Amino acid sequence: MKKEHVKIITILSILLAVSLAIVSYFGAFVSSTYARDSASMGAQGIGQDIVDLFFVVPLLLVSLYFARKNNRAGILILAGTLFYIMYSFIIYAFGVHFNQLFLLYCSTLGLSLFAFLVLVSGLQNQNVQLWFKKSKLDNIIGIYFIVIAVMFYMLWLKDVVPSIIHNTVPETVSNYNLLVNPVHVIDMAFALPGLIITAFLLFKRQHLGYILAAVGLVFTIILTVALAGMVIMLKVKEVSDDVSVAGIFIVLSIISTVLLVLFLMHLRKERDCPKSL
Repeated sequence: MKKEHVKIITILSILLAVSLAIVSYFGAFVSSTYARDSASMGAQGIGQDIVDLFFVVPLLLVSLYFARKNNRAGILILAGTLFYIMYSFIIYAFGVHFNQLFLLYCSTLGLSLFAFLVLVSGLQNQNVQLWFKKSKLDNIIGIYFIVIAVMFYMLWLKDVVPSIIHNTVPETVSNYNLLVNPVHVIDMAFALPGLIITAFLLFKRQHLGYILAAVGLVFTIILTVALAGMVIMLKVKEVSDDVSVAGIFIVLSIISTVLLVLFLMHLRKERDCPKSL
């Protein structure tokens, strides 16, 4: 990446790490943060905040360190981490009831968005597909993304379609006193179609497909860890006794981690990259 891109990404990412750390600390350890939210929403928020504070903030800083050294794995992991933060804070900004952290929710969302855009734009002049050795793993990752997308589409449509047919409101909306569930919106409009598009870009060995594949795997790893944390915190806060679904999220996280490691192992050394297709 160009030096100006690296400089901008560094400034935005450091500010982002500070903003995210503050938000996560207050969410995890200050009881008044989710006072206006339902018990379930509050418990899930605490679970995600703990993951963000002790996993995501360090990952953001470590990947930034390696990205600044032009380490290709570091660049791709940083992109996925930024995307996860952006995704999560759309939900915080629109799904959490107004509290004293609102401006920090906005700053965290904005910083992650612009850092992600600058990073991806900095990769546009590079043939990222040439960073990788040809492998059948590309197709495996593509199929995995499609399976995840279909699985979550079925989960959300099972929640939404009956309510549309009977002109009622889904419990995942009414129980949290929301206008709509922002997770439904983001997943069905952006995240899940994005996984499917990424899969087909990978099948065709397209430049953008390789960037988004790394982003998708890192995003899936962090998100499933966060979801497991939410489920466990529901148990800790005695909101729910069922923690079995946490096991599913952990399995998905492990699978995604294995695929990411294998994917990054196919990175060529810079001197070995062909100059053109």
